[in-house]
Amino acid sequence: MPIMAYDIGMLIDGKENVIKIDDTYPAVNDWETATTFAMQLILRKHGDCDIEFLFCKDYISEEYKKYGYIHETPIRLQ
Repeated sequence: MPIMAYDIGMLIDGKENVIKIDDTYPAVNDWETATTFAMQLILRKHGDCDIEFLFCKDYISEEYKKYGYIHETPIRLQ
């Protein structure tokens, strides 16, 4: 199974940022859960801030291609 990567563009207090996430995180399954996960990370780090969603780019991660098949992480390991 290919590992998908996501570049999520967000405005954090008016500053443009790109958060890079892949679906090796158990909570990330698609672009929507990747975006939600990115927002949760931002709120955890910055607390009370203004967040605006800009874009989400999804693509097959080149980093994990050399490993062939990678099984999904069981949810109980979180």
